[in-house]
Amino acid sequence: FTMSSLSAQPSASSSSCRTLPGEGNQVQPKAPLLQILRVAGAQEEVFTLKEVMHYLGQYIMGKQLYDKQRQHIVHCQDDPLGELLEVESFSVKNPSPVYEMLKKYLVVLGCAGK
Repeated sequence: FTMSSLSAQPSASSSSCRTLPGEGNQVQPKAPLLQILRVAGAQEEVFTLKEVMHYLGQYIMGKQLYDKQRQHIVHCQDDPLGELLEVESFSVKNPSPVYEMLKKYLVVLGCAGK
């Protein structure tokens, strides 16, 4: 299992605050997401999006939530991650839906559009 596809730059213009944060921007996860990142070993309060995805990947691997046959599929219906994202499973092949699900739990700091 790998989250490498998720660390790719999201296709969003970095000049707008309303779009997804670019890799350079720092984000502050809200409490429910932060708890999940803490389980994965995160110590910080503020992360880059890449770090958030890294810890999310560690969490999924640590709890073995990924499908053993199709490793890009993550099964999270009986896990706090599923409650957080309000899905039973998702694929990490395409990062955009994952960013969309996470977005409401991320406060973007230092936005480049102001």
